[in-house]
Amino acid sequence: MTEREPVFSDLRAMYEAIDPPPAHLADAMIAVIAAEDLDNEYELLSLVNRSTALVGTRGSGPLTIEFAYDDVTVLVRVTEGPTSDTRRIDGWVTPAHDGGARLQRGDDALTADLVAGRFEFDEVPAGLVRIWFEVADRDNLATPTFEI
Repeated sequence: MTEREPVFSDLRAMYEAIDPPPAHLADAMIAVIAAEDLDNEYELLSLVNRSTALVGTRGSGPLTIEFAYDDVTVLVRVTEGPTSDTRRIDGWVTPAHDGGARLQRGDDALTADLVAGRFEFDEVPAGLVRIWFEVADRDNLATPTFEI
């Protein structure tokens, strides 16, 4: 052990106590790094809009997220699932195409058909997700990682 190691250990302990990193940061960074090579095959959609609206006087309404790339727009609507820790995702890709959608959450993946630009995922556990789109006669697309 060098004489600097105890100083660095103390500094690390101090910063972890007063300014800890977000709990999901390490997992999010691992997902980004793991997907780095995949971005070469997929065009990355850009976040255009993210909004929530209150419905009535209790609770919050759906989360709406819009992504875009070139002439393609993806609208994602996130609502509460059957249990408090799950979500339902409905989405639309315009212009409408048929193909497939794959939702990635950590090591887990869910797939859905993309029919006339419409896709849905039921009972998705809350957390960080990314959606990949494979469409015939178009560039394959992927959203950035986002939280539901």
